[in-house]
Amino acid sequence: MTTTTSERGAAAEAVAPEPSPAARRFVDELVRVHGSLTYRGLPDAVIGEPLCRLEGYGDGLVTLCVRQSQLPERYLRGVLGFRLAQFLMTGLMDVELAHRRGLSHEPPVEPTGPETIHTVTLTETGKIVGYLGFVGSPDPEPLPLDAPERGKFPVEVAHHVELLSRYASPERDTHHVYEIKRFIRDRGMERGMQRDRVPWHLILAVGRMAVATGIEVILGDSGERGALRHLRLVGIDLEVVEDTMPSLPRTELMWPSYLVGRDKLAKPFVGPVPGVEPYMDAIEMGLVADKDEHWQDKALARLVELHTKAGTLEALA
Repeated sequence: MTTTTSERGAAAEAVAPEPSPAARRFVDELVRVHGSLTYRGLPDAVIGEPLCRLEGYGDGLVTLCVRQSQLPERYLRGVLGFRLAQFLMTGLMDVELAHRRGLSHEPPVEPTGPETIHTVTLTETGKIVGYLGFVGSPDPEPLPLDAPERGKFPVEVAHHVELLSRYASPERDTHHVYEIKRFIRDRGMERGMQRDRVPWHLILAVGRMAVATGIEVILGDSGERGALRHLRLVGIDLEVVEDTMPSLPRTELMWPSYLVGRDKLAKPFVGPVPGVEPYMDAIEMGLVADKDEHWQDKALARLVELHTKAGTLEALA
């Protein structure tokens, strides 16, 4: 059956049911508790060497990229609790479902393929203030990107699209591909320079990590002013699929995320990672060298200069 444009629009404009007072109280308390927790010992509790560690930039922040198995259970629960609290506050998660399940953190997912990579930014007090996840392929063994039997990534399932075959090559397989999930900064963080620097920490850390670990392609979905904007800025040539009709079953916490207006609806994207090193260098220079109130403007100017030289400035428009 063919779905018309008007039907797609109607689906996107639907709204999630209003949560019960009990569910709202449950979530308010969960947010309060997680907002009070600190994890000062997390950086030193990582098992083995982190995939990336950023610190010493004079902003009181430390950012770590680690595989899920590198986090002791206590700290993994803390990271997944931060994710749950933050996304419940955004309205993109089902408050009623979290209440019914009595969740204190997102349930950890045991991978069938490569492990999830967690990127976490903490303050000097150990408070988690930023997060970005990389989810690997469901394939237990690596397969070519155009293999009909390869497992689909969550974004492909939700948007009913196939994103990877166009990037197939002999040296790429599904274990070289990761999906970006849960990119967020603490919504309760006080405005100021430290708050502004959190997304830059996250992007720099995952860029360095992706290059070091041989990640070839990333995919995901985002609104135009979310991850899409950041990824284009750091030199990733993204292909965006328009006019999809995404949906998730109501057993999934994030199903309300697709019940938004068409102008805010997340779009699936995919793009190759190689070539981001100069952009990462420009971001790091901004974090290290610029400490005045115009530091972001200077960092952006460096990135724009790189895009101008590469002839990709139009991608930022």
